[in-house]
Amino acid sequence: MNSPNIVCPPEAGLLNSFRERSVVARVKDPGRVRRAAARVRESGNRLLGVIIDSALPLDQMEFGDDLAGIPLAVMAPAGGKFRHLARRLKQLRELELRIYLPGNNPDSLVGLRILSSVGIPACAVLGDGPHDWEALADLMTFAVLERTPHAAIEPFAFIASHDDPLSSCEWGGIYFDDPRNFLHLDARGRVALSPSELRDKRFIAPSISEIGVAAEYPAIRERLQAWRRFFADNHPCASCRGWRICRGRFARELPQNPGCAGFFEEMLDVVRQYQARRDQAHRGGMWPR
Repeated sequence: MNSPNIVCPPEAGLLNSFRERSVVARVKDPGRVRRAAARVRESGNRLLGVIIDSALPLDQMEFGDDLAGIPLAVMAPAGGKFRHLARRLKQLRELELRIYLPGNNPDSLVGLRILSSVGIPACAVLGDGPHDWEALADLMTFAVLERTPHAAIEPFAFIASHDDPLSSCEWGGIYFDDPRNFLHLDARGRVALSPSELRDKRFIAPSISEIGVAAEYPAIRERLQAWRRFFADNHPCASCRGWRICRGRFARELPQNPGCAGFFEEMLDVVRQYQARRDQAHRGGMWPR
């Protein structure tokens, strides 16, 4: 395992406490992006991108003209009104960004489809439930099988492209939630394994210098092997047909909201259709040449 990327606030003292790491800076609004990027570069680290963790809906966020060339993950609580976004579509398309909206909000699911349809990459944040699995299945099918040109909707596009029947598909990195690839620091440099654990102040180390070889650090190794508990406990998730692309992510919703099993089973079928179509296209049609 290579050294995980670091997600942290762009505090100069914190950034100067390590060197030659790939960093994702986290800010509260677009107006702070340019300065955050500069601080990462000035510290001797590599800028991987900037997360904008906004409290405002997307339609109320103002993006300056100085953000070109900076990869952005724009996390908003809602998309807002499309008519307010319409005048800024050209600007949004020209930026290197992905819009994240809550996957448990019906209005957000509509917003994600609209954003994708007008060429803006988007992502449904599948986290705390309950989720409307039927509505998510509609969005997933559109994201994976719709032939009309549209931007990617994650995590569905990633899963469709990376699913392998012989192995599990890990897509937590889309949410910066994969300790193989991302560790999260607070302003004091304390290390958490995920965005939610950072918010809850559940830290695994007082600083990144304590981690050493990430794969050998006990808390990281334990997290990467946590899936085994589902089999040891004979959990229903372990026998679910959709296990390899879910791996128990929504076990906490069971049994009150068991629709995740049907959703991931349906997604496996959709992914097979997508991959068969892709393979057929790569072969250049049904006739030999």
